[in-house]
Amino acid sequence: MIFRIILITIILTLIARFIFRFVLPVFQITRMTQDKLRQMQEEMERTQRQQQPNRNTQNHVQEGDYIDYEEVK
Repeated sequence: MIFRIILITIILTLIARFIFRFVLPVFQITRMTQDKLRQMQEEMERTQRQQQPNRNTQNHVQEGDYIDYEEVK
């Protein structure tokens, strides 16, 4: 009976050590990585929104700026 209790205690201790040393850090790293990726995406979107009005003013073609050409044979 005592041997069985000691064996169960050892097994539960090993399972708990495995969870705390390997499983929880993986979840923490995954969460941190997702947070960093989300922050990077938000920053990219913010910079694209800031650059977008500048692109519209630069790409505006005025009437008469177009030059027609013919292919030379």
